[in-house]
Amino acid sequence: MDSGFVSVHHSVPVVDERKWPARPENYDISLTEPTKDLQNSHLLKKSSKLREDANTSPTFSDILSAPPGVPKNLEDRSTSELETRLQELATGSPKILSASQILRILIRDRHVRPEVRHYRALILANSDAERGSPDVVRKLLVEMEENGIPADSGTLHAALQALAVHPDYLLRQDILRALRDRWLPLSPAGWHYVVAGLLRENQFELALDHLANMERKEIVIEDWLHGLLIYNLCEIGDFDEVLEQIRKRTSQGHDMTSDLWLYVLDTASAASHIETVQYIWTQRVQLGYLNPSKVLSRNTLTVTGRMGDPQLASFVIRYLSDSGVALVLHDYEKAVEAYAKAGKLSAAFEILCKMHKAGIKLERSSTRAIYNYMVLTKTSPRQAWTILKTLKSLKYTIPMECAHVVIELCDHESFDDPFAVDEGIAFYQELYTLCPGKADLSIYNTLIGMARRAKNIQAGMFAVKEMSSFGVVPNDTTFEHLVMMCLDAGNFESAYMYFQDLVARGFRPRGYMRRKIIEICSASDDPFALQLRNHPRVQDTGDRDQADNTKSELEHSVAILKIASEAPPRHADRHLHWMQGLPSKIERRAANKERRKRKRRRLAMERAQEEDDWMDYEPGGLVPEDQMKADPTLNN
Repeated sequence: MDSGFVSVHHSVPVVDERKWPARPENYDISLTEPTKDLQNSHLLKKSSKLREDANTSPTFSDILSAPPGVPKNLEDRSTSELETRLQELATGSPKILSASQILRILIRDRHVRPEVRHYRALILANSDAERGSPDVVRKLLVEMEENGIPADSGTLHAALQALAVHPDYLLRQDILRALRDRWLPLSPAGWHYVVAGLLRENQFELALDHLANMERKEIVIEDWLHGLLIYNLCEIGDFDEVLEQIRKRTSQGHDMTSDLWLYVLDTASAASHIETVQYIWTQRVQLGYLNPSKVLSRNTLTVTGRMGDPQLASFVIRYLSDSGVALVLHDYEKAVEAYAKAGKLSAAFEILCKMHKAGIKLERSSTRAIYNYMVLTKTSPRQAWTILKTLKSLKYTIPMECAHVVIELCDHESFDDPFAVDEGIAFYQELYTLCPGKADLSIYNTLIGMARRAKNIQAGMFAVKEMSSFGVVPNDTTFEHLVMMCLDAGNFESAYMYFQDLVARGFRPRGYMRRKIIEICSASDDPFALQLRNHPRVQDTGDRDQADNTKSELEHSVAILKIASEAPPRHADRHLHWMQGLPSKIERRAANKERRKRKRRRLAMERAQEEDDWMDYEPGGLVPEDQMKADPTLNN
């Protein structure tokens, strides 16, 4: 339909069928009740409002008395040719300007008496999307009544056609009542015009009720009206009704244009209405009747990931591949997300393995959907690790990113369970039998972050030694973890040395770290604590703190800054002010309990070291000598 249609809102009068006069059973109209003040009036009762409007809106006489502007080719035509041309314009592509020019010649210049056909043509001309007006239609009908020219069924249907483009609910009700009072049937075209007007007034319930009535009367709904209905329903986001109407339409053997199918697919994808998207892909795309664009297909893929539909995601991936579209990392990530949200964790890991085999470099974003699913469903890290080992037994090459996401899950568990670091270390010990290559810096930062949270010095130093032995270069996050871990353990000398290394490598400590250093070192009289607290980089409180903190939150999942922000409230402040004031009896009891717990953990760690020989590496240059002296297990 013409995009120039205007939607006008009117209130809907209350329907009370008991007020209607009796009519024959074969009467072919089912309409709503007109307003009370119009119920007993003649056609288009001449109210005071109409008289006021008549002074400002153009009438039939106004149009004919307009200044000359008729093309020469029209003046040279005969009267019969002009009459024929007028009817062609009225039934073809109504235009007010063209109809007015012909009528000026016929009535003003050639003195043809105005008849019903002339009024009907001018009323139809008001179907013009740009220049038409329901007020003009009303005035023309009033003028016909004043001049004693009866409005026949064709003229009233012409008015309904104009009101389908420029809705006026009250005028439409007057016309329908006039048809009823004269026992004139509402034609199938008239039903279409009424429904179109209701749709443009956003009276969707009434429009759907009229459509149902048309179906009961076995009136075939034209494609243009069905398309108008679908476009309007999509615009208001009622995709449940859209899907119902589409299913009904196709079941009746009718079809929709490709443009309409694509429009519905586009809007349904934007609204994440998975049922409509599924229907279009299975009934149209999969059968080869519809070929969505690359952009629209990827929008669908996004919906499948968001809603967890792995079957549709697989089909979209296959469709893109068969269409010659080069699949990118983002496409596969959406498929992984679809499988993960559907609870098919093994299949999600399998896709990552296939991506790795195909030479697609995995990013941290590639595993976010899996990580989020495991956190949401409280999946055990051991269960996820078992899935990777099963895939390994099936001859899949396990990418390092898959192992890392399981270790990240241990990191998440460490907020509530300090012993989760032991499981993370155990997974790291199995890493090189599971994955090819070597661990990257992010894995070591995750391990050190867990160790710091659990205050497990041995596990942290083990990760540091592993980094050194494999030549992994630390970054600012690594040093920040180590500085804070040493401060939590009360080893101010090692903390100072690590801080010096951080500064020497050109890194700038973040604001959160500086504040923690000042807070912890202020409670100690250790000389290294004093040096660290008074270090120029610690005292530097420039305006860049906020920007640095924001960047840290975005780039470092296990950075010191994010540890505090991610921790649950009951853990967020667990290390604050731990050296301020004298401990109470309850605090001393809790401290003793913690020491016993740490002793049991240390003994368990030592037994694991003796059994697995995972501490037989030289520490390299990352571990300060005083720390090696303080920990006898590192001197073996």
